[in-house]
Amino acid sequence: MSNKEGSGGFRKRKHDNFPHNQRREGKDVNSSSPVMLAFKSFQQELDARHDKYERLVKLSRDITVESKRTIFLLHRITSAPDMEEILTESEIKLDGVRQKILQVAQELSGEDMHQFHRAITTGLQEYVEAVSFQHFIKTRSLISMDEINKQLIFTTEDNGKENKTVLLSHFTDEETEV
Repeated sequence: MSNKEGSGGFRKRKHDNFPHNQRREGKDVNSSSPVMLAFKSFQQELDARHDKYERLVKLSRDITVESKRTIFLLHRITSAPDMEEILTESEIKLDGVRQKILQVAQELSGEDMHQFHRAITTGLQEYVEAVSFQHFIKTRSLISMDEINKQLIFTTEDNGKENKTVLLSHFTDEETEV
């Protein structure tokens, strides 16, 4: 054991000599200084962005869970009479998922979608898988991205005026209009 290590086996660090609850130079920070105000503004902006990211992650998790449940439901099709009932139930579940996707679109309103891409990717991928599987069971063919995107066009009415809310799949190069 070297002299630096001492009896406990740990080296003492330089900052361990300073009292923990006291400032080094005793200077007070002026909370109304332009620098502190700028940092306070940055803090609020970053907190808001982080909160939005967390809301999107939660929505994406909900989309993933409901999409998986829809896929599991579709796996239960065993006969033709059973098929119509299950397809109807799966359509109801997917409508609920689309409502969650609408909430994502509303959260992304006015934002750069690419900044939040990682928060929503898994949910959208699982939704595409569920819609594709449902479409394949119905038609025995694959669904196109255009058909999936058409299902993600939402219209809302505000004071008799129709607004179009669109969340195009992140797999395309098209813009998001919200």
